[in-house]
Amino acid sequence: MKRHFFLKFLTPGRIILFLVLIYIALLTVPYIRHKKVSESFQRDFSEREFYSQTTGTERIAYINDNTDALLYRLNMFEQAEKEIILSTFDFNADKSGRDVMAALLHAADRGVKVRVIVDGFSGFMDVKGKGNKWFQALASHENVSLRIYNPITFLKPWKMQARLHDKYVIIDGQMFLLGGRNTMNLFLGDYSKAKNIDREIFVYETEDQKDSSLYQLRSYFEKIWELKDSREFTCKKLTGEIEECLISLKKRYADLKETYQEAYTDWDYQKLTFETNKISLLCNPLEAENKEPWMWHSIHQLLLDGKEALIYTPYIICGKEMYQGLTELKEKNIPLEIITNDVASGANPWGCTDYLNQRKKIWKTGAKVYEFMGGHSCHTKAVLIDDRMSIVGSYNLDMRSTYQDTELMLAIDSPKLNSIIREEAERDKTYSKTIGENGEYIQGKNYQPKELSFGKKVFYAVLRVLTVPLRRFL
Repeated sequence: MKRHFFLKFLTPGRIILFLVLIYIALLTVPYIRHKKVSESFQRDFSEREFYSQTTGTERIAYINDNTDALLYRLNMFEQAEKEIILSTFDFNADKSGRDVMAALLHAADRGVKVRVIVDGFSGFMDVKGKGNKWFQALASHENVSLRIYNPITFLKPWKMQARLHDKYVIIDGQMFLLGGRNTMNLFLGDYSKAKNIDREIFVYETEDQKDSSLYQLRSYFEKIWELKDSREFTCKKLTGEIEECLISLKKRYADLKETYQEAYTDWDYQKLTFETNKISLLCNPLEAENKEPWMWHSIHQLLLDGKEALIYTPYIICGKEMYQGLTELKEKNIPLEIITNDVASGANPWGCTDYLNQRKKIWKTGAKVYEFMGGHSCHTKAVLIDDRMSIVGSYNLDMRSTYQDTELMLAIDSPKLNSIIREEAERDKTYSKTIGENGEYIQGKNYQPKELSFGKKVFYAVLRVLTVPLRRFL
C-alpha cells in the first residue's frame, strides 16, 4: 500500500520540480553564507603602506572618454615588443571588439606574444557563441593564447556564480591600463548611441621597481592564468570561414591606421602622464568560489582612515556586513556621499530594482546618495578619500563584487587625480537628485527628470518581488 502511494505521488511533474529545486540549491547554497576576512589577511593588510611623502616612479593618465580608451589600447598594442596581456569580463565580436582583435593579431604577426583571458560567461555567450568564428581566428595564431576563466558548465552549478570581473591591459614591463571598461561598443570607440560612462587609469613605469603596481598586477595575472579554472580555448580547425575572418581582421587593421591615425603616431607618455606618490593594487581572492571579502575590507579600512569620502558605483546592493561597514563611517563622523544611477537611467535592472527596495535602508547608514541622470548610464567604480587617495577599478558596491567575483582596484595617492575626479563628481551632482533633510527630493540644477514608461513601471514592479530572494546573486 505504501509503495503504491509513493509511486502515485511521484508524478513526472513532481519529479521535474524536485530536480529543479535540487539544481537551484546547488547553484545558490554554496554562496548563501558570507565568509569573513581571515586574520592573516587583516594582519597583512594592516602592514601595507598606501601613502608616500615622496614622488614615486609611476606616472598616470586618467581616461574618461570611450574613444580615448580605444585609442590608448591601439597605441599600446602598437608599442608592444614582447608581450600583450588582456583580461576582460566581456569581449564581444562587435566593431570595437574586432578593432582590438585586429590590433592584437598584427602584434602577433610581429612576434609579440599575446595572452587573453575572458570570463566564462562571456566565453559561453561570445567566444563559444555568436562570435565564435572571430575568436577562433584570433586563437589560430601561433603567438596568441586565449583562456576562459571558469567556463559555464551546467553539470557544475555550484561553480557558476563565480565570475572574472577584472579589466586590464599589460604591455611588456612598462605600462598597463586598468579600470571598468569591457571590450565592446558600449565602452570603446564611438560605434553606438548607447554608451556607458567609465573611468580607467593608464600607468607608465619610469623605473624598474619590484614593488610597483605593474609587478603586483603581473603577479596577479600569472596566478589567474595558471588556475585550473582557467581553460584553454583553441581553434579546432582552420575552416574557410575562419580564414575569411583572418583576412577581414588584417584589412581592418589597415583601416584602423586610416581611421585612427592618432593612435599610430609616437606618443610621448612622459608628457601624457602626471606623477603619483604611490600606487597599490587591491584584489579579491582568485579562485572560482565563495570568496572572503578582501576588496570590501581593504576599501573600508582606507575609508576609516579618512575624514570624508565619496563613492561612485553603478548600483548598490549591500549585505548585512556592508551595511554595518557604511554605518560605522557615520558613527565615526566620516561623511560619505555616493553617486549612483537614477533608476530611470541605470543599465542594470536588477541593481535599479534593489535600490527601489533598499533605498530607505541605504539612507539610514548616513550616506548621502546622489541619483545621477546624465546623457548615458554611469559605469564608473571609484572611491575618493579626502584630497589625496583615489581608488579606481572594477569593484561595484554590491554583494556579487564583494563575495563572488574577482575584482581589481588601484589605490592611488595623487592629489592631482583626486582633484580631477572630485571636479567631475561635483559636476555630476548637478545632474542628480538627492533627498533633503525633510525627506523630499532635491534636484540639481542640470537634473532632467525622466519618466518611466508604463511597461517599465510594470517590469520593475514584478522585479521588486523577484529580487528579494535573489539579491545575493545579482
